[in-house]
Amino acid sequence: MSAIHYQEFEGPIDEATLLRLGTVAGPVFSAPGHPEPAAAEMAEQLGLAVNGHRWIHLCTATVNGRVVGFKVGRSNDPRTFESWMGGVLPHARKQGIASQLARLQDAWCRNRGFQFIQTETAHDNTAMLTINLKAGFCIAGTYLDRGNRLKVVLQKAVHGSS
Repeated sequence: MSAIHYQEFEGPIDEATLLRLGTVAGPVFSAPGHPEPAAAEMAEQLGLAVNGHRWIHLCTATVNGRVVGFKVGRSNDPRTFESWMGGVLPHARKQGIASQLARLQDAWCRNRGFQFIQTETAHDNTAMLTINLKAGFCIAGTYLDRGNRLKVVLQKAVHGSS
């Protein structure tokens, strides 16, 4: 694979960038046996979920100008930043991209004075639970979502924050 380039963006995410993210989010989050969501549909969902928050941070990983991974977070709370969504395309995995995106997000949160980073996942998503626990997150709670699925809330302290 060619060189990986990382970029960070702050504030509302424009439509063109949302569409680029949608091309990654579709393949990463499509359920086995189900059709992959269209990039435009994913872009709309991302925009609705993220834009409008006081703090928005996006990290992307690109190869030859194409997004192969991203991590986006949001917050309206000056103490806790929600690491909301991210992923790496299957062909680009096992190269440390997700770890580097997480490091960029951690540094951004530390530089803005956040005290905690929080995320959540389905209780049966053992891969995501394992990744987060290895990254220093602790289980902070659980809840049932609207579909009555058990979700696990994970949180970690931002080291060096005030």
